Amino acid sequence: IMIAQVASQLNSFGPYSENSRVLLACSGGADSTFLAHAYKHTSQTTPLPRAIIAVVDHAQHPDSAEQTLKIAEDYRALGFEVITQRIDCSSGINENDMRNQRYTALLEIATSHQATQIFVAHHADDQAETVLQRIMRGTGLNGLVGMRPRRNLSAEVELCRPLLSLRGAAMRDCLAEHNIEWHEDATNGDVEYATRNKIRYQLLPQLAEIATGDPVKALLKLAGEAADWQSAQQQLLEQDCGFAEMPSYL
Repeated sequence: IMIAQVASQLNSFGPYSENSRVLLACSGGADSTFLAHAYKHTSQTTPLPRAIIAVVDHAQHPDSAEQTLKIAEDYRALGFEVITQRIDCSSGINENDMRNQRYTALLEIATSHQATQIFVAHHADDQAETVLQRIMRGTGLNGLVGMRPRRNLSAEVELCRPLLSLRGAAMRDCLAEHNIEWHEDATNGDVEYATRNKIRYQLLPQLAEIATGDPVKALLKLAGEAADWQSAQQQLLEQDCGFAEMPSYL
């Protein structure tokens, strides 16, 4: 069922031209390993572009170069062409700068290999964390939409997120069920390393204790309604009507 969901999403990012290429951004973790296996499985029954895997090394710990080589070999064993690129991030660099450097590196790799789309492994839990982080920063209604399934990184390259409807735990369970191993980055569990880790391992569990339901589902519902509102607003703005009589938020 999960693979079928991913296949449907991958197909929605088409139509693909005959000789098109895509880049899969994979770190070796559970999410991106699931993405790689799901893409390979889907491509066996559905025509998909040739995929190249990009592994970006942020050089945040002494053995990162060695770990990157192991990760690359695992993906090559799946039959993918793999490109690795090291980013010399300074110690203590903030999350936003690191993300921007990663996207810059991915865009360079995609451009040099004539890939028109970059697929990343952001999933439903990441989406909920993003919405919660934006709320704490003081976002407006537009920020509640969270990460979009697709957006342009440049005039030629699009960023796509085919896993946004899937929960992280479900993907890990699926990998474990099929005896598929992944590489766990030690920094992912360090709450002092990144604000997102604090949200994931401290704030969300605390919210789960006081909430009447799953806080992740609640945040996803909020993001979905915000996206629907934004779409409806755009349609409304395209109509000829008296805007002065409408509520202020419209």
